[in-house]
This record gives sequence, structure tokens and C-alpha cells, in this order.
Amino acid sequence: GLNVFLTYLRYSTSFQLTVNKCYFSSNKPKYMFKNNSEKDNNYGEDNNGKDNNSKKKGSPENNDKPKLDNRWKEILGRTGPNKHAHVIAVEQINRGGIVTAEKINEILAYCNIKITEQELKSLIDTASFTLTNLDQKSITKDVLKDKLGLPNPCGIPLREPWRDSPQGNSKQRIPGIYIFTHTTTGRKYVGSSSQLAFRLNGYINLSHRKSGLLIPLLHKEGLKNFSLQVFPFYHNYIKGSEIALEQYYLLDSSFTLNTIRVANNPSGSNSKSLYMYNRDMSILYFFSTKQVDFIRKLNVHHITFSKHLKKGTFYLDKYLFSSEPVLTAKVKDMSDLDLALMLEKDRVKYNKNKSLNSLSSAKPKINMCG
Repeated sequence: GLNVFLTYLRYSTSFQLTVNKCYFSSNKPKYMFKNNSEKDNNYGEDNNGKDNNSKKKGSPENNDKPKLDNRWKEILGRTGPNKHAHVIAVEQINRGGIVTAEKINEILAYCNIKITEQELKSLIDTASFTLTNLDQKSITKDVLKDKLGLPNPCGIPLREPWRDSPQGNSKQRIPGIYIFTHTTTGRKYVGSSSQLAFRLNGYINLSHRKSGLLIPLLHKEGLKNFSLQVFPFYHNYIKGSEIALEQYYLLDSSFTLNTIRVANNPSGSNSKSLYMYNRDMSILYFFSTKQVDFIRKLNVHHITFSKHLKKGTFYLDKYLFSSEPVLTAKVKDMSDLDLALMLEKDRVKYNKNKSLNSLSSAKPKINMCG
């Protein structure tokens, strides 16, 4: 059986594994969303009133539209509303054109969020403020505290207009969206939260789990290489507003640091499918609705699988287990046997390197007996 063959392979040097390379192609976007920079205050705004999130002329093209691999339609199907939402979102980005309230409602139908065109326009026109020099944490936190209140996860939900007082600032939870922009390349990430102060405090402290593309890049490049634009909802908030506006921006192809194109991440606990990607989630190697398939077909120990899936850490330092369908990932055409063989060779290499690192870090023993 497969286990016998894999055991034989572990101690054999007569096998050769060939892995085909994947290449990606994309087209320049046909449209761009208009930002509401005229609504910004003086935080990070230049003399011409242009928002810092505007893409720099000299920066490389990073806003290519995500290319949908047709095999994702076969993987996800069109039976589940959660899974269908991802397909609709990517198809909208590829198709281009104006994003309407109707399209947002179609995507967010899974969570019963519905807005009108007038409400969408009001959300788009929300005033924002932009912060640069994020590495100056004390100043950044003071501004966020002044604008959003204290990062209190147990604060009072906003049910009335923002009260501009220390007591109101400290007790009310201010919802809204935020946009991180990599100042060198212009790559962007949009997120939303019902408690902006608490969420953004985690980013500034770099305490969020290293997953996706943004947070690892924040750790690698440092906060100094990013700007942060915040859209707080003080007066025009209705339940789900932050999710609706986030979805609007997620349909903008320039937000290349977002791996998931559906707001509120419906693919988590509601999804039965599990996926195995490479580190940056650009290649899908394996998927199944059953965890046992990863254990039996790929020879992954169930404790190891569960640990990496829960913590978002990398298996063999190369692969990521996830419950999120990333529709921009290229679907790798490999049989289960070929994939199992590839993983087995990776295990041998990983364990060998682990042993060498362990030996090199071990302290030499001193012979006290002469």
C-alpha cells in the first residue's frame, strides 16, 4: 500500500521527483476607484489635498486584477452561499465597472447585510484621517486614542452619535474601516472592525498573528514603511456598515495585500472545506471536505495537522493549511500519490536540516577527567 511505498522511499536514493513550475499572468486594471481624499483632514495630507494612499507614479504595477483559475468553480461549486460569494467577488473584479449596492448585497447575502445606493454613497463619503510615521508609536497611539478612544474590547457598542468627551471616548466602541498602504510599492490592504481602537492597537504593537500578506510584511518592512488611513463611523453608522464599505474596497483590484475578497471572512467556521497552499497562498496543492484525507492521503499526523491549522503556522516550513478559499491561488495539477511523494521528500529534507541545526547549536561537552 501507500504507507509501505513511502517507508521504502524514505530510505531510498533512487527516486527523482519533478515538480512543474507555475507561472502567472495578469492584465492591467481597466478601472480605479475614486478615493474620498477631499474628506481627509491634515493627517498625512499633502498640499494638493491628495491622500497618501494614492499610488506613486514611480512604483511598480501591483494592482493587477486577480486571475480566477476556472478549476476553483469546480472546487467550490455554486450550492453554498458562502462559497458562491467568493466567486462573485473575483468575477466582479475581473469584469470591472462601477460597484453598486446591488452587487455588494449579492456578495454579502450570506450574512444578511443589505444597503441602499444612498447608504453606500454616504459610507463612501465618510471623512477619514491618515497617519504616517507609524513607527513613532507613542504619537500614533495618542492620535488613535484621541480619534477612536481607548482600545477597550469590552467597550459599549456605538448606538448614538459620537460624544466628543473623555468619558465618551473611553467607553464607546467606534466601528469603521482602515487601509494600510505600503509606501514604496503602493500595495494596499483594507480591513474593518466594530472596535477600531482595539484592532489598530494590535497592528501598531505587531501583536496580531502572522497570517496572510500584510502582517508578515509589517514585521519584515517595519511600520515606518506604511501609512494608515482610518474611516471611523461617528454619525452615519448602521449595523454592518463597516462590512459593507470594506466589501466596496475589496472589489478594487489595487488592494493586492488582501488574499480574501469577501468581507467578514465567511469561509471560516461555516466552511467544511480545508486547503493546503504554499507559504504565500499563491498555489493550491490539495483540498478536501474531510480532515482525515490530509492524514491518510498525505500521511500528515492528525496532531500536526490540527496544530498548524489552528495556529496558522507553516507545515515543514513550506505549506499552509487553511479553511479559507483563496480564489487567486493557482490550482496545482498533481495526483494524490505525487503529492504524497513530494511531501515525503520534504519531510526527509526538513528533518535532516532540523537535526543539523540541533547538532550545530549543541554545546560541546567538557571532559573533566583529563
